[in-house]
Amino acid sequence: MMSLFYRKRAKGFLRPARPEGGASVVEVALLTPLVLLLFFGMVDLGRWVFLALEVSSAARAGAQYGGQNRGTALDTAGIQTAAKNDVPDIPGLTVTSSSSTCWCSAAPGTTLSSCSLSTCTGTTNEMIPLLQVNTTATYSPWIPYPPFNKTFTIKGHAIVPQGQ
Repeated sequence: MMSLFYRKRAKGFLRPARPEGGASVVEVALLTPLVLLLFFGMVDLGRWVFLALEVSSAARAGAQYGGQNRGTALDTAGIQTAAKNDVPDIPGLTVTSSSSTCWCSAAPGTTLSSCSLSTCTGTTNEMIPLLQVNTTATYSPWIPYPPFNKTFTIKGHAIVPQGQ
């Protein structure tokens, strides 16, 4: 590759200022591993973000199915099927559901660990049972370079009130 800076000869012809025989080859050889590492790092990061979105979406799909009514909230097989059907491309998805918490309608942001009618006081206060769906999947990077040379557990979580 020739330099962009030229010197004029006595007869008006242009010639390179100095020879650069293998400089560009050396530059490419030194930068190629760094560029490839950055590229594969971005691809792995994209895969991780995609899997995290899919796992969260599966939790929402399972919670949406289970939150229809109190019968579907107890249907753990149906909740698992709904979550796994939402993301069929993740084979190792684990789905768990529980309905052990509730809230009172007067304080909807406060969850109660014991769901009994005596915990919600007041005439207009009603106990609303909550369905909680948790999903997990394992992510392993394509290229195990430190510190990302192990598998990671990605978790999804959704809580919905059970339908009446």
